[in-house]
Amino acid sequence: MEKCVIVSAKRTPFGKYLGSLSQMEPLDVAVHVANAALETTGPNIKDEIDQIFVGNCIPSAFETGSVTGRQVGLKLGMDVFTTTIDTACCSPLTAMRMALWGMRLGELESALVVGIEAMSRTPHASRQFRTGVRIGSVQMKDPIFPISYPGYQSVAVDASDGAEKYNISKRMLDNFAMGSHLKWSKAYKEGKFNDELAPIMVKKGRSKYLFSNDEMPRPSGSISAIEMLPTVFGAKTTTAGNAPGLNDGASAMIIMTETKAKALGLTILGTILDQTGATDMPYGISWIPAKAIKKILKRTKIDLDSIDLIEINEAFAAMPLVSTKILAEDDEKKWYDLISKTNVNGGAIAIGHPVGASGLRITMSMMYELKRRGGGTGVAAICGGLTQGEAILVKV
Repeated sequence: MEKCVIVSAKRTPFGKYLGSLSQMEPLDVAVHVANAALETTGPNIKDEIDQIFVGNCIPSAFETGSVTGRQVGLKLGMDVFTTTIDTACCSPLTAMRMALWGMRLGELESALVVGIEAMSRTPHASRQFRTGVRIGSVQMKDPIFPISYPGYQSVAVDASDGAEKYNISKRMLDNFAMGSHLKWSKAYKEGKFNDELAPIMVKKGRSKYLFSNDEMPRPSGSISAIEMLPTVFGAKTTTAGNAPGLNDGASAMIIMTETKAKALGLTILGTILDQTGATDMPYGISWIPAKAIKKILKRTKIDLDSIDLIEINEAFAAMPLVSTKILAEDDEKKWYDLISKTNVNGGAIAIGHPVGASGLRITMSMMYELKRRGGGTGVAAICGGLTQGEAILVKV
């Protein structure tokens, strides 16, 4: 089977809720990061892309929330077929997996994969306006407060219940959350995000400036301050401190067959060994990353001990803690060893979680860190609403 490789990976800095990216059209943000990924590989790479895949969770944030990928492609000046995918937070990695299918079938040699989210621009919604409101109050729903699905409880409650199921205390969740900010701070000071960041000119109010660094991290905070925050949405342990924010941002990757990349003389950043999706009960979002990782390791016949780095998206602190505990199979020493190589430069609690962009972000962060360490194998996994999960295995 033809090997599939990553030849470019970029992301915007992630903006906080109502922050630097909040007045930018998400289409323009997606185009910016796609151009950054394309320009990194060379001036004529656009002509070499066979198809564009875009992951996005909240299309209502766009002026016209339909065929988002096609809109992105045309703005890039690329008249190629596009596919837009929504599998909640899994969206950009599901988009990547579809591109891999095309390459393995021999229908594609290259693809541009983009993940985009603009949570600050998500509109409140009412179905009453379509037919008119004759009398009484207008009901306006906020689709991101809380993030939940009809007939199911909030994802914040699911995360809390998962932590309780696996005997992970609120204190441990809060400690892990503060650690995310501190790891980000250390990595930032060492310039570890320079490879992946694509600064973007933004407009906010009357100001116009270059947005160049993530604006969510709070490394000057404290565990005691996090511990004092109230729980949310009826959850037992989930607070604003051990969860990410509502964020804005975009990520992009260019993947190719190894043959195509070598023919173009491009630098190969990493080889995608495999990718897989997994599901479980709708409330199982805290442990689905572990299930996806187990599935991909079984498929590739790679032992967990051979994995050098792990990225598990911090949709809540419960996800990496629950999932690594499951992977450790009740071996406490192994659990702590796994935690020590998970999200080594901080995660979404610090960096932010623009839901449609995070899957590519965790993959590139892991890949670039492996490269800095001289190579190795890493696995990245993410959960999505109603418990779908994606995992990707990359060798550098």
